[in-house]
Amino acid sequence: MKNLSLILNGLLILAVAHLYYLNFSNKTAKPVAIKTAAAAEQGVKIAYVNMDTIDAKYEWLKTQRAALESSQKSKESSLKAKQATFMKDMEAFQAKYQAGTTPPAELEKQYNVLMARQQKLVDEEERLGKQLSEEYKKAMDDLMANVETQLKNLQSQIGYDFILSYTRGGGNVLLANDSLEITNQVLDLLNTKQE
Repeated sequence: MKNLSLILNGLLILAVAHLYYLNFSNKTAKPVAIKTAAAAEQGVKIAYVNMDTIDAKYEWLKTQRAALESSQKSKESSLKAKQATFMKDMEAFQAKYQAGTTPPAELEKQYNVLMARQQKLVDEEERLGKQLSEEYKKAMDDLMANVETQLKNLQSQIGYDFILSYTRGGGNVLLANDSLEITNQVLDLLNTKQE
């Protein structure tokens, strides 16, 4: 889950950079005079979103995280059951081989069947890993779409030039002035706009 927070921070930084590019790509450069968001009449308006709070209180994200964890547990459980069955069959094969009572042609046939099953298990494990990765990517894409939509709405309402991502103890913003925080506004927008 720590990786989820880091990924969210990275994606939000990319979204902010994209918003910055869209905002300034067709405009002439403004003089940079950084002021607090409340006092900024000219210059750049900056605010930040505390991603730790979003991570903890965004209901849609909690739902997505629970669904991803449930999906992962289900897939892992199914795969482990198949692997356990395979291991029992492999042990039975070894017992037959060591007993020497089964003809070599039959042992070879059973061995080939077991190796094919083992390859199927390896393929299934890779497929499930890819499937989980795709589910995670889709959830992150949906998250970024939700956040970007709400940040654009908030940006147009209040007129921020930059909305940064802040995480205590990490990320690109090491210290932030609390008067610039808009986390609760963003969180309210996100939680009321659940899909």
